Amino acid sequence: MPTLIEATNGRTRSHGWLLATMAAALLFASPARSQETAGEEADAPTTTETAPADEAAAPEATIEAVSEATLEAAEEPAEEAATAEDEPAGDEAPPAEEAEEGEAAPAAGSGSLTGVLSTLAVIILPIVLGNWLAKRWRLPEQAWRIATILTALTVGIFCVVTGQFRFGPDLAGGITLVYEVADADGLAPVEGSEEGEATDDPQQTEGRGKVDPEKLVEAIKRRIDPAGTKEISIRRYGDAIEIIIPKAGPDDLAFIKRRITDMGQLEFRILADRRWSEDVPTIEKALQNSPSEKLVMIGDKPRAEWVAYDEDQFGANDGRLVRRTAGKRNEALVLLDRWNVTGKYLSDTGKSYGDVGQPVVVFNFNQVGAGRFGKFTGENLANPATPNIKRYLGILLDKQLLSAPALNDRITNSGQITIGSGPNVEQEVDSIVSILNAGSLPAALNKTPISEEQVSPTLGAETVEKGKYAIGVSLIAVLVFILLYYRFAGLVACLALAATLVLVLAAMIIIQGAFTLPGLAGLVLTVGMAVDANVLIFERIREELKKGAGLRMAIRNGFDKATTTIVDANVTTLIAAIVLYTVGTGPIKGFGVTLFLGIVMSMFTAIFCSRTVFDIAERKRWIKSLSFGSILGETNIDFLGKRWGAAVLSLAVIGVGLLGVMNRGENLLNIDFTGGSSVTMVLDQPAEFSEVRSALADAELGESLGGGKLGDANLTVVKRGETGTRYTINCNVDDVGAIEALIAKTFDGKLKTYDLEAGEPEAFEESGGTTGTLLPLTFNDGEGFGENDGVAHDALLSRLQRIAADQGHAGLLPQLENEAYNPGSSQRFKDWKLRVGLPADEAVAMATALDEELSDEPLFPLASKIGGRVAGDMQVKAISAILLSLLGIVAYLWFRFQNPWYGLAAVVALVHDVLVTLGALALSAWVVSAVPPLAQALQLDSFQISLSILAAFITIIGYSLNDTIVVFDRIREVRGKSPKLTAEIINKSINQTLSRTLLTSLTTLIVVLILYFFGGAGIHAFAFALVIGVIVGTYSSIFVASPVLLWMAGNRDDDGAAAMADRRDQAA
Repeated sequence: MPTLIEATNGRTRSHGWLLATMAAALLFASPARSQETAGEEADAPTTTETAPADEAAAPEATIEAVSEATLEAAEEPAEEAATAEDEPAGDEAPPAEEAEEGEAAPAAGSGSLTGVLSTLAVIILPIVLGNWLAKRWRLPEQAWRIATILTALTVGIFCVVTGQFRFGPDLAGGITLVYEVADADGLAPVEGSEEGEATDDPQQTEGRGKVDPEKLVEAIKRRIDPAGTKEISIRRYGDAIEIIIPKAGPDDLAFIKRRITDMGQLEFRILADRRWSEDVPTIEKALQNSPSEKLVMIGDKPRAEWVAYDEDQFGANDGRLVRRTAGKRNEALVLLDRWNVTGKYLSDTGKSYGDVGQPVVVFNFNQVGAGRFGKFTGENLANPATPNIKRYLGILLDKQLLSAPALNDRITNSGQITIGSGPNVEQEVDSIVSILNAGSLPAALNKTPISEEQVSPTLGAETVEKGKYAIGVSLIAVLVFILLYYRFAGLVACLALAATLVLVLAAMIIIQGAFTLPGLAGLVLTVGMAVDANVLIFERIREELKKGAGLRMAIRNGFDKATTTIVDANVTTLIAAIVLYTVGTGPIKGFGVTLFLGIVMSMFTAIFCSRTVFDIAERKRWIKSLSFGSILGETNIDFLGKRWGAAVLSLAVIGVGLLGVMNRGENLLNIDFTGGSSVTMVLDQPAEFSEVRSALADAELGESLGGGKLGDANLTVVKRGETGTRYTINCNVDDVGAIEALIAKTFDGKLKTYDLEAGEPEAFEESGGTTGTLLPLTFNDGEGFGENDGVAHDALLSRLQRIAADQGHAGLLPQLENEAYNPGSSQRFKDWKLRVGLPADEAVAMATALDEELSDEPLFPLASKIGGRVAGDMQVKAISAILLSLLGIVAYLWFRFQNPWYGLAAVVALVHDVLVTLGALALSAWVVSAVPPLAQALQLDSFQISLSILAAFITIIGYSLNDTIVVFDRIREVRGKSPKLTAEIINKSINQTLSRTLLTSLTTLIVVLILYFFGGAGIHAFAFALVIGVIVGTYSSIFVASPVLLWMAGNRDDDGAAAMADRRDQAA
């Protein structure tokens, strides 16, 4: 029996690492939010008083800031630039957003003390309780295990209780933002459309295309959801980009908007300086430019550029700057150079702290960048004859001057950027670092979205409730079954599964992952599959008890023998999860994260927590024996004798399924992959969501659209706002005009129409004697209209030109004016001024004709083609991730079994399962059309492949692999030192594991069947794929993987297996 000193020393050793680990976990889990969350609460940088000069240091040189006093004493002090007129030209770039002054950070008084005490309580109390229980139970060797379990559960429960659950747009709705590309060229044309094709639709504008939309979407994803766990949907929306964000607070939304619109374009420029004679001609030319002219041209070459700066940071009379004012925008002049050193040459960016402890951005160049920056800085050093007249290095982010330190020496590899000071400077540094690390956007987006609206859950409230109900029932059903079948062991398994659920939820809260309905279903499925680990252990204990082992020995041997199998089965799935996260993009990345978390937590609870409970219960004599239910006795079935019949059956099923895939073609892919149309309509009177969706689902598509009903075309209906009058309709039909016509027909007389009011005409006369009329036009300004229910410039202009031609003024080119309009934008405005070279009565006649034309036309505030959520590049990456996962699985199994054939046989079974499931999805459409009563009885739909189905495929791979490896591990054990693998060995192994296989399949099938029949439309297709996958996965582990293994390895001597058997014997 250990002495008090020995026990204390043991506890100290065991708890040292425990305290460190839990403290690290608590840093993320405690109410003091993570760095990212803190960053998300920062709006634009707070304007604060800062020193007029910043410092940036590099290993090879020092960039020193020079104070204003030094500048005043310097030779030839810089003259203050003349101020331009206050009114900018109409095409002036939008002024820099003025940061609102943030609130002071709260004092670290009682709030900080409470946080510290909470953290200490969550860490220390479970450890103290664990030691107290171990002492009370006289089980000192269990102290560290009890403390570990209690601490993990306490942290998990603490996170779940105090943390904030984030739900995806399908469950909780969210915010829809539509941004236009600021570049004049816009996005590449929509596939299948004519570039530059005009339209009469007031909301449609011509495609202008040059920027690759897939690259822009991918770049935005890297900015706002790099891990793929936040369920932010980004896709092309005509000539714009649509971003659907789960419900977020004002601070979070402002932070995301900034991430979206900041290009992240870092530049290094030399400030123009009158003390340098070669700069004077450029400065004088720049001061002659109008406020809207940013580039300074000398001849036909750009020599300098006006950029924005923050006067609060640089001061009103900073002598380093050649300044001007363009409207409300303060601008400084920087020189353009041949080296053009930008952020694309950075190798990495991070946060550090300066000499006085202020946060700074540190950066390093790659080899090319270091060379260019060295030459650039070397060319701009002070003249040895006048060493006090130094150049200032302007550091710009998105054409905004951040700092301008003096250049003292040549710089190559690295440097730092000082932002200033103030309560939000740390968040500002974090934001800049994250933007620079994510890379610059291939095109800038306008700062103001053309549409911003709150949307309802995309699945509808009724579907969400059905899904939640089915998930809850399926979880309870699994727990009840396990409890009844395994009795006391079942109770332990239920506690372990509940702990798994708590820990996974806590981990999702810590990483700020968003829960979607398929994600929650997958979470319950993870819990259902976690039953497998407990079943493996319990069946091993049963075998040991049958051999006559005592209870303590049976528990020890059962856990020890099952652990190897559990680790092998789960490590292969972990490899898949890691590859999915590393190589995949978007939702594939996010699924990899949740898959990883589920596996790790289930292994911890099954192997570690359950073992501890069993050991304590047996030592305290709470249990003296274990009794289990039984669905199978000992079996001796010749499975491999039926392998040829099974092979024919598998090939036939796969062949028929592939014919179904070929027959469905692109129709097998849903809107996530194909894209389609999105139209927003406005009703005159509020209507219930269910009524709107039902009417649309029953609408008949014309023959030109392929026939059938709109409900079969991937229809989704989303309520916008809280009025009950606005709904967005998405479907995979790519003819926007046809969908508008169908909606107008379905809701005939119930849709809001355009309203136009013309103001008082004013005559104008331009230089040169041109006269005409200026007529104010106001659209949709009455009750029931929204802020964004205006009309777009190009579409309105097209209509006015046609009306002018109809009234005998062919060739007349009216002009439309609005101060906020940027040329080429499709942003909708309610107020326009029509400038036309006609008398007042004829201008009013044009407006009257326009009013008559629009008064009977339904208002569709947004209507455009939309891109798929899974772009071509993402599809390639998803396939690459799956293929790499399979290679990783083969490599691991080769290493574990010392034989490549095990891995290859497992992969053959995986491919078999995916192909069968794919075929079942494809054939569902045939059953629906050919045998409607059967389809209705089985609740079959014309299922299509979506992102949730892609997640289902990955889940099926993990499940099938788990099943196969359990059989393979028993084959290895039964084989022992036998040099050859025989059919008898494989048959014996399958029979020994048959009870476990059927139990696991049954519990998992309970879950997916309940989800399928009662889960509603939101998870119907997902659950169908899993039902097929579970059945086929069970079948393939017996009738595909095992026969293939025999075929590959049966006639070969396997020295590796014998060597492994020897090592196991030696270890034993």
